[in-house]
Amino acid sequence: MHAGDVVLVHGAAGGVGTLAVQLAAARGARVLGTASAASHDAVRALGATPIEYGDGLAERVRDLTPDGVTVVLDLVGGQLPTTTAVLAEGGRHVSIADPTVEGHGGAWVWVRPDGPGLAELAQLADAGRLTVPVQASYPLTEVGAAFDASRGGHTHGKLVIVP
Repeated sequence: MHAGDVVLVHGAAGGVGTLAVQLAAARGARVLGTASAASHDAVRALGATPIEYGDGLAERVRDLTPDGVTVVLDLVGGQLPTTTAVLAEGGRHVSIADPTVEGHGGAWVWVRPDGPGLAELAQLADAGRLTVPVQASYPLTEVGAAFDASRGGHTHGKLVIVP
């Protein structure tokens, strides 16, 4: 991502989405983030314009960016029709949840540890430009409850298990 990009993050209020929004904004991108209405304030606080997901999503994105978005990051899967409908010519799209994007010009990626990348994240955190929202902490004896909360799919940040 670069300054001047218009980035759409599918799942902007989730554990990964909250970081993706901040990283895109830190690079100077304009960020749009899909989330439920209950999560819009949280997405806005991270630096993105929130957009309600669901029926009519492509139209809502196009209302905000008539020329389309230059980057789409799919963190939830099943977003290929919307992605292709809003992606500007020459735009890029990536998914961590849907390998079928590869058949449509996108990339399916897994994140791998990267020393220089982690150093950049640490610098952003030190500068206050990257925070890791924590929704809840669980003692190790309640790891089952943490997994239940994670499976619910509506966390606003990370769930921490404390040994």
